[in-house]
Amino acid sequence: MSQTDRHAELFLNGRLVGTVQFKGEANSWHFGVFTPHADFTPFAPVFGRWSLLMHADEDSDRLTDAASDELRQTEIEIDRLCAKLHIPATDEWCELKQINIDGELIDWKI
Repeated sequence: MSQTDRHAELFLNGRLVGTVQFKGEANSWHFGVFTPHADFTPFAPVFGRWSLLMHADEDSDRLTDAASDELRQTEIEIDRLCAKLHIPATDEWCELKQINIDGELIDWKI
């Protein structure tokens, strides 16, 4: 995604679920701000669960075994989604290998 293509549309399983404002990248991850549409509603619980689990044991150096198992299952569920970004300015499509949504924050790997 180039500097001129700073807005994208997020599709999950073929449904337009929101928009993404590209903010930058670090290593192999890209990140930005996610604004959900109404069609994000069916997907919100899995990302909400992921977010809660990621922040569950912030006071500890590691997750409990139970939280770790639940996080792994949640990430498998997220990885099964067909996630794509559409960049309207160039009509480019990017298939996402990984995606995380934590509130309004989004990061992904292409």
